[in-house]
Amino acid sequence: MKIRTLLRTNWTITLGVAVTLAAAAIPVLAVDLQQRYPTTLTGGVVDPGQAKSWQFFPNDLFRVSQFKLQIGEQLKVETGPADLGIGHCSDGAVCGILIPTGGGKLTRPGASAPEEVAHIWLRFHPKEINKMFPPDTVSEGATPGVISQMRTIIGGKFRASYHAGMNAMIPEPKDMTVDVDTRAGVRRFFMVDTQAGTAQYVNAFEGQPVRLASMAQGKSAGPKILFTKPADGATEVDPSLAEITVTFDQDMGAGFSWTGGGPEYPQRPAGAQAQWRGKRTCVLPVKLEPGHHYRVGINSPSYRNFCSAGGAPVEPSSINFTTK
Repeated sequence: MKIRTLLRTNWTITLGVAVTLAAAAIPVLAVDLQQRYPTTLTGGVVDPGQAKSWQFFPNDLFRVSQFKLQIGEQLKVETGPADLGIGHCSDGAVCGILIPTGGGKLTRPGASAPEEVAHIWLRFHPKEINKMFPPDTVSEGATPGVISQMRTIIGGKFRASYHAGMNAMIPEPKDMTVDVDTRAGVRRFFMVDTQAGTAQYVNAFEGQPVRLASMAQGKSAGPKILFTKPADGATEVDPSLAEITVTFDQDMGAGFSWTGGGPEYPQRPAGAQAQWRGKRTCVLPVKLEPGHHYRVGINSPSYRNFCSAGGAPVEPSSINFTTK
């Protein structure tokens, strides 16, 4: 049986200046992401108080045959085939995660040579999604197991970028964020204005890459923390907060080790016990006081009961925060 293909020439997507790419064979079974994630928004949502809660599930995984974004001479990102994940809210798509399977390059001014791409985090207005990912470059399916890596990327980016906690602010249609982690371990963060044709490089995030766990001997590495509530380092936390939560990037076992002691460890309401909410989020009931600094450990060198369903322990870490 012959499978028909279409021949299409892609275009850069941000400047209004047509720059052609090499033509490529495209699958007939294309995916229109604008139809999959419809929106009625015409402007952005940039007030942190109105930031959107959002979600990302296995059916939000796709494949792209290639990706290319070029902003004049200021920024060029291109990949071959890649896995794509779409985070979305009730108003449409809010972000995209790309993990190249066929290699990728980042070119920017001042660099002596293009840098190899490890993964790409994109934030854009929901109505721009088909410009980012034209339907005839998108198909169903993704590499098995890639969702765990993408959730690790999501957690890392939201903990070290411009967001409202774990809620997403939505850029204006002309604006987007291009956040690239390189294989050399450096994070390249750009604020793009597609109307002006500018890509402003922000060096504040260079030392904050999201490193993906490698696969060894057929087994995945230990679980990673996607996010906590409150976030580590948070200030002005409402003292009426009744629980601390931690969410991991994979299904977990039934045990846990909330660690710590002394005045920095929060008191627990009488009779309240820590418990799992689903297979990935653990809840610690607390009774907080105003104007107080707290530290809560997640595992320790001696207590390592936060483990994956397969028994791999979480590396010890902590949540530090201050109430208002």
